[in-house]
Amino acid sequence: MKRTKGRLTMLCVSLAGVLALTACGGQANEGQNSQTGSSESAKTKTIYIYQNKIEIDKALKKTAEAYTALHPDIQFSIESVSDNFSTGLKTKLASGELPDVFTVLGNQDLKLWQSQLEDLTDQPWTKDMIPLAKEGITGDDGKVYGLPVSVEGYGYVYNKKLFQQAGISKVPVTLTELKQDVESLKSAGMQPLVGAYMDWYQAGNFLVNMGIARQKDPLAFIKGLYDGTATFVGNEIFKEVADFIQYDFANGKNGLSTNFNNQTTQLVNGEIAMTLGGNWLQPTIDNGNASLETGLMPLPVNDNPEENDKLYAGVSGYWAINKNSDVKKEVKDFFNWLVTTPEGQTHMTKDMQIIPGFSSFSADNETIGDLGADLSRYLKEGKVYGSYNSYYPDGVAQAFGEAVQRFVAGQVDKDGFLQELQNEWDRLAE
Repeated sequence: MKRTKGRLTMLCVSLAGVLALTACGGQANEGQNSQTGSSESAKTKTIYIYQNKIEIDKALKKTAEAYTALHPDIQFSIESVSDNFSTGLKTKLASGELPDVFTVLGNQDLKLWQSQLEDLTDQPWTKDMIPLAKEGITGDDGKVYGLPVSVEGYGYVYNKKLFQQAGISKVPVTLTELKQDVESLKSAGMQPLVGAYMDWYQAGNFLVNMGIARQKDPLAFIKGLYDGTATFVGNEIFKEVADFIQYDFANGKNGLSTNFNNQTTQLVNGEIAMTLGGNWLQPTIDNGNASLETGLMPLPVNDNPEENDKLYAGVSGYWAINKNSDVKKEVKDFFNWLVTTPEGQTHMTKDMQIIPGFSSFSADNETIGDLGADLSRYLKEGKVYGSYNSYYPDGVAQAFGEAVQRFVAGQVDKDGFLQELQNEWDRLAE
């Protein structure tokens, strides 16, 4: 814990340095907003949004135009950036141009930016946030600091036609059922699995997260990793996950020479029955093979169906409000319209094709595709584990992914693999 505090302190010092340079960036920002507003109209105010989901940029601007049509005194300036988003945000803070609204990734990123954020706990929509959305943006003080933008989730993406041809009528929810289905697919002459083990990203983020998310109290486990009271070594859940990884790799094909592009090409071409993936693959499928019928199914690691009939899901980011903004009341009104009114919700689900992190409204199944529809159904039924990557020390996900590569290559055994996970966590948490 001592080491963790040190690392977080360094982050805070870094941000504090930027804050000192701005000497109250909010005042500078207020001036900027006032000037913008006064140049257009004495009453017009402009909300400056800086966000990282570039794929919704056009739809967000359409939504903003609709809001302006209802509220002519409110204009928007929207900047969507994917690459170097965080660096750009720090630069804006240093230059006194911190946006009125900006994306915070939650957890460690929240700790970094919390001193700049408006407390949104009293907003009416916070009571409707689903637990996995709320926990990522709730500070240590118990306050909520952002609006969840979109939920994304993963499991096995499967080819429904190949399942039907192999005589599989329902998705497996136990490891024994999965193994039976894999044998059925093999008997039918089909390639059951393929994994993109050439890339560290999926292994380090998605596969290792399975072991974290399935702990009785994932956040307590992570805290224990930081303060030395918890360990990967000998952990029974991680032993099951390690066995599952070996099984997935062994029944795949050329996993260590398969990258993300190879993996998705085989999926889109209908050459494989299952592969690790999430609802973010839907646009690729739609563009490459619109007639391909796919679904999203669990990743069973043992024979307890209740434990296994779940997907893994998390929030891709939150929109937070600059507490020094002079339009924060107007932003709150916009947020409320967006997630509590039928018109705003329609813009979220149809135009932006978002799976909302709220229990009060649902995604539009006609626009989010088969994978999004399955994820939405699991969310609605409460059958999801969380994603905890944002709690890791910097660089750990890549180190985990490389440890998985050595494990499936046979360079270390199961105990050695779990020891490597522990060693990498300890090294990078310093």
